Amino acid sequence: MNKINIKDSQNFITSKNNIEKIIKYINLKKDDQIFEIGAGKGHFTYELASRCNYVTAIEIDNKLCEITDSKLSKHLNYEIINKDIMKFKFPCNRSYKVFGNIPYNISTSIVRKIVYKSVATASYLIVEYGFAKRLLDTKRSLALLLMAEVDISILAKVPRHYFHPKPKVDSSLILLKRKAIRMSCKEKEIYKYFVMKWVNKEYQKLFTKNQFKKAMKYAQISDLNNITYEQFLSLFRSYKLFRC
Repeated sequence: MNKINIKDSQNFITSKNNIEKIIKYINLKKDDQIFEIGAGKGHFTYELASRCNYVTAIEIDNKLCEITDSKLSKHLNYEIINKDIMKFKFPCNRSYKVFGNIPYNISTSIVRKIVYKSVATASYLIVEYGFAKRLLDTKRSLALLLMAEVDISILAKVPRHYFHPKPKVDSSLILLKRKAIRMSCKEKEIYKYFVMKWVNKEYQKLFTKNQFKKAMKYAQISDLNNITYEQFLSLFRSYKLFRC
């Protein structure tokens, strides 16, 4: 556990068997460049470096950096950076993937940083199970805003007994896959407005009664509390059409 700041505390996965169970869900290639968030004691770092072209691990705790550096002493294809991930600047001119077993209580900030401040093609993150479910909840603005940038999926359950110290809840391995085609900056602003009004149920500010009925029918929505992201996008397209 990191004693510098409680918000940066980590729960480690040290069992090689459990690490292998998680790694098998990650699409790793020999030429991959990986940025690892929170190297911890280097257990995942070691496995990533053994499978990929190069690993850059970011770890806030200098003592853990030393442990990881020692563990990977025979590897030449890695570097460890002693820095707070929230202050780290991801490169924007090359292709890479992200992996991280991230702290529960700053998960939102880290996910936002990856999605909006990096160009990672795919990000594999171990997060609290409830948080993973919230990222798929189309009734929440965070989920809807992120879904415009990345496809979100839960790849596997990560039981709490995998960790040391053991947390009170289970975790999940999630994938954030960058969309090939994204919205323009202008469209993003319109989309953000639409999301906030929709989540706050201010439908009258988006549609007239007749427009709303047509948009719902076109999107094939029968239950407003249970819609897919594809249906939400259909509503947004209707909104843009009516708006024009």
